[in-house]
Amino acid sequence: MVKSLSSHKTTSSRQPCISSVLGAVTVGLEEFITAQGGESHTVLSRSGLHGRSYEQPNQHIPLKHYCNSMHEAARSTGNEHFGLWFGEQFQPEGLGLFGLYAVTSTDLRSALLGMRDHFPVFQRNSLLNVSVDKDICEVEYRLLDGEIMDRRQDAELTIGMINNVIKRAMGSTWAPLAVDFQHPALVNAHPHRDAFKCDVAFQCERNLIRFKANCLDQAMPGADPMLNNVSIGSMLHLANANLPELSISQRVKSEIIELLPQGEACLETVCCRLNMSARSLQRRLAQEHQSFKSVLEEVREELAIYYLSYNTVNISEIAYRLGYSELSAFTRAFLRWKDTSPSEWRLHSLCH
Repeated sequence: MVKSLSSHKTTSSRQPCISSVLGAVTVGLEEFITAQGGESHTVLSRSGLHGRSYEQPNQHIPLKHYCNSMHEAARSTGNEHFGLWFGEQFQPEGLGLFGLYAVTSTDLRSALLGMRDHFPVFQRNSLLNVSVDKDICEVEYRLLDGEIMDRRQDAELTIGMINNVIKRAMGSTWAPLAVDFQHPALVNAHPHRDAFKCDVAFQCERNLIRFKANCLDQAMPGADPMLNNVSIGSMLHLANANLPELSISQRVKSEIIELLPQGEACLETVCCRLNMSARSLQRRLAQEHQSFKSVLEEVREELAIYYLSYNTVNISEIAYRLGYSELSAFTRAFLRWKDTSPSEWRLHSLCH
């Protein structure tokens, strides 16, 4: 069963940049929560969202709050695959201007490349990449903001939305070759295959959907050059907003989140991924009253609480996912953070 995430105060003197997503993503959310047996008002309130955000589809809402809404909806409804199934039924038109651009494009290639180029307008501080190697195309989704720890529901939801854009061109019975997720399964993984109709892998390097590259030539059935140009113009207008950049702490945290399960969350690897020298990275972290060690510790603590909320994941596995070579090292660290053992923390959480 999914439990609420605890809050964690940042030690940086700088306020974190608020990553966001267009309110269009909440289209149908309240109805879906209700249909699943949950209380939409309670879910949104606990998540930090306001009701009826979909009525202002071009207004940005905090991405962390939206991700929290998926977590809270899973808890409220008892459906641990809430994000997966919400994404599976979410049609491209629900994405507002972003979805309008996709469905009115000439062909699937234009739709996906345009979505890639305009993704920062739709969802700030995230990436959508499209790559072709020989006869295989991969569409990758990635969060850049390390303040967002709970990424499972969001990744499954977003890949589901992308899948539906492709199915708009290819037909409702089409299925990708494979789907990869960075996060561990955490819950029963069989529904993922039912949703995507293909092999689904977890604990991978990237979140992506893989399919034959010749699909890119498929015409979009709703192609409309005039509406497509209207959507482009509107998105360019939204792109002109003067936005703060992610702090270096946020970027480092995000890299650590991705690297920890692979056991490679060291300073050198993070510097390489951010294309920075160790000296520059440490200097910039110091300006935010942080160090690489303190950021690593913060991520481990927050992820430990997150993983412990899934009682199907044993504590030895959590220690491995956090980059500890031994369970005893994780237990000592957790005692330092919370003055109790991981198992006692989990037991207390399940009882409340």
